[in-house]
Amino acid sequence: MQRTFSPEPLSPGDKVAVIAPSSPVNDADLQKITDSIKLLDLKPVIMDSCKMRHGYLSGSDVQRAEDFNEAFASKEIKGVFSMRGGYGAMRILPMIDFDTIKKHPKIFVGYSDITVLHTALNQRCGFITFHGPMAAEDYTRLDRFTLSSLKKCIFHQNIPRQLNNPKGEVLKTIYPGTATGPLTGGNLTVLAATLGTPYEIDTENKILFIEDVCEPMYRLDRALTSLALAGKFKNCNGIILGTFKDCNESSDSLTLETIINEIILPYKKPSILNLRAGHVYPQITLPMGSDIIIKVSKEMSSNIFVL
Repeated sequence: MQRTFSPEPLSPGDKVAVIAPSSPVNDADLQKITDSIKLLDLKPVIMDSCKMRHGYLSGSDVQRAEDFNEAFASKEIKGVFSMRGGYGAMRILPMIDFDTIKKHPKIFVGYSDITVLHTALNQRCGFITFHGPMAAEDYTRLDRFTLSSLKKCIFHQNIPRQLNNPKGEVLKTIYPGTATGPLTGGNLTVLAATLGTPYEIDTENKILFIEDVCEPMYRLDRALTSLALAGKFKNCNGIILGTFKDCNESSDSLTLETIINEIILPYKKPSILNLRAGHVYPQITLPMGSDIIIKVSKEMSSNIFVL
């Protein structure tokens, strides 16, 4: 199994590219994107696809892939930020120049639909990426916790640290125990969609992180069952469930607790729920591919450490 390493941290004044591998934004949002990057004391380079629209995609597949490849190949650009999620990143996977990117590891930030790019970069290029807020979310309006977590990762990611939830948000025990391994995962729906492809997630001896948003319970059940049938829970060392914002339970549905107990609990892997990462604020920026350790206590005083 390929081990991941940390790309060089960013420094104030560095040029960073903003790419659009998924869905588009309105023209008015482009200024927010620029302001977001400048807030970090970085110099934004807005790639062409950020200004394009092809239905629900931000430009053609070829353009979005070219921007992605160019951002990593450029010697002037030190980091790559995803503009937003939505849908479309899967479509550019066959056009990504992983051989070149592997030679130019850089800070990479995004989440949601960007999950497929985290998995691909971690597994094929071997460097750590960051599951965190995207530029179109307007960093100037981010809460202090979220912004601080992002900055710690992109400017100081080599420092071992504990991943702490925002105050008042407790990590909930699903199954106690201790597990160590590289962190992998992201959006549940996206992870399930890549099963059976050359880009599916490898969970062997890893800590699997899962989150989702706005999905009915039966769709969460289906996606989790797909991962289970593909051996992803059997092969992993531990499981971190994030938030499932606006995944509402109807009167005739199973509850999220029941689904977890019936699909995940039987594997008896150290597992926790309610890590505040993904489609929620405040949110933690996660170092995908980094070795972590989870210590899950029966008394709901669990901890997550980056090694």
